[in-house]
Amino acid sequence: MNKTTIFTAKSILTMNPDQPRATAVAVREGRILAVGELGDIIFWLKKSPFLPYEVETLFADKILMPGLVDAHTHLASLALEYDNTFVAQVPWSRPEGGFFHTYPDKAAVLERMRRVDAELPPEKVLWAVHYDDNQAGGPLSRNDLDSVSTTRPILVSNMVFHRFWVNSAMLRLAQIERGGALPGVCYDTDGEPNGTLIESRGLSHILAYVPQLMALTEEKVHRILPLFTNQGITTACEAAFGGFTGLDDELAVFDHALEGAGLRMKCLPFYHNLRGRREKTFDEKATLIRSLKGTGRLRFGAVKLYCDGSIISHTAPLDWPGFWDGTPNPPMQHSREEIREAIIGFHKLGIPTMTHTNTNLACDIVLDAVEEAQSLCCRPDIRHRMEHCYSITAEQLRRAKALGVGVQFFTPQIWYYGDDHLNVQGPDRARGILPTGTAERLGVSWGIHCDPPGTPQLPWMAMWSTVNRLTQSGNVLGPSQRVSVEAALRAFTTEHAWQLHMENEIGSVEIGKKADFCVLEADPLAISPMELKDMPVWGTVFEGSPHQGNS
Repeated sequence: MNKTTIFTAKSILTMNPDQPRATAVAVREGRILAVGELGDIIFWLKKSPFLPYEVETLFADKILMPGLVDAHTHLASLALEYDNTFVAQVPWSRPEGGFFHTYPDKAAVLERMRRVDAELPPEKVLWAVHYDDNQAGGPLSRNDLDSVSTTRPILVSNMVFHRFWVNSAMLRLAQIERGGALPGVCYDTDGEPNGTLIESRGLSHILAYVPQLMALTEEKVHRILPLFTNQGITTACEAAFGGFTGLDDELAVFDHALEGAGLRMKCLPFYHNLRGRREKTFDEKATLIRSLKGTGRLRFGAVKLYCDGSIISHTAPLDWPGFWDGTPNPPMQHSREEIREAIIGFHKLGIPTMTHTNTNLACDIVLDAVEEAQSLCCRPDIRHRMEHCYSITAEQLRRAKALGVGVQFFTPQIWYYGDDHLNVQGPDRARGILPTGTAERLGVSWGIHCDPPGTPQLPWMAMWSTVNRLTQSGNVLGPSQRVSVEAALRAFTTEHAWQLHMENEIGSVEIGKKADFCVLEADPLAISPMELKDMPVWGTVFEGSPHQGNS
């Protein structure tokens, strides 16, 4: 027999401006039946067919708010990396609670890898993850990694997953030889490959020889799911579905791994890199993507496109005058014409796009394509998106609003890389990066994300960085771009739900929506904004079922 459960709380932050606070919420069949005060809800329940009811006081001393909606993450990448060797310079959270050890410099990283090498079975590849060449004192080289082992293949990925390093054993295994000219492979002046691989086009040269690195399993996914419950996330958007281990593989693994989990996924197929598929042309890929069918907890949404690269890894071209540190400008990772064809093509099919755009140059490419697409086929509510948007300008934000384009800001990088951006982009551009304040003032649809492996899966850290804009040296990077705590909470709830076309199901605590709650030990609107990154989270309620996290 169906039963109504009334959860009571110290306070419920509903994110519904018509009823911003409550102290009780009634749940039935996984959905919200009523929101308000306990006595009032019981009074009206007794006049309804929704009896019997029970009062659940588990959260009587806690704060409830809508389950957080992560609009840009990479679950497949997390599952693979958490199965390998951490060599990070910043703390990454453990699924079981606490944080991994950190390694302050290159010497400590290499020593860590030597210890791991001594313990690994001889047939295993050593993959070290989350190395930050900016904070560790510089990039790695083939010679550095040869000092760990000349016989075991080694791969190191940098924290933002745009630059990679391999040793001589890996180069030999992948048949990357002197005098070559493989795209994405860096060579010394004498023609020797120096061990540096750039972006996915460089990484692709080795993956065929070490397929075990991309072996996704349900066990690996199950291990990282607590990262989301621990932070209060109930909906996550996989922003490059099929791009890590292959479309068919990821679909099968996640479909099973999410059974019984307190999480649903919105999956965005990665147009430029559908691993394991033979489709090459736009029409072939579009036919494939349109054929994808979701399940109850795994759904498909927009299509992921990739325009420029990474500013901090020097793989994205900057507008005039270029890189402040003198690095030559690289090309776009995918051309204006490729992005235009995909956006217009998917737009005509009624499928929104979500495009990786770190720079204002890339934002122009997307906005031009959307404008042309809308002129050819008016779809005012399709909700295309631009991702990361470091150097997007106020003029581009106005244009995005006019075209109905949502914006996603990668604000945790203010803390992790803000000081580096001053050196890489120069003072004026760096102080204006990730202009959430301008977006808020202009009324643009904007959100924020952690984008692991770019930064750790810590949404409260992302909100803290958005609100305070502090760098590690204590600089406030662009004081006028700070926003309120309430604006940051809105971004991670109602705004993300809207950008994912899920606003009728999630994002606020109101009748008819999924009974998804983030359960907190403190009120985010009552504490100091400086405490936001350390928000104590009890766990979640997913469709009416409590899931306690690991503190």
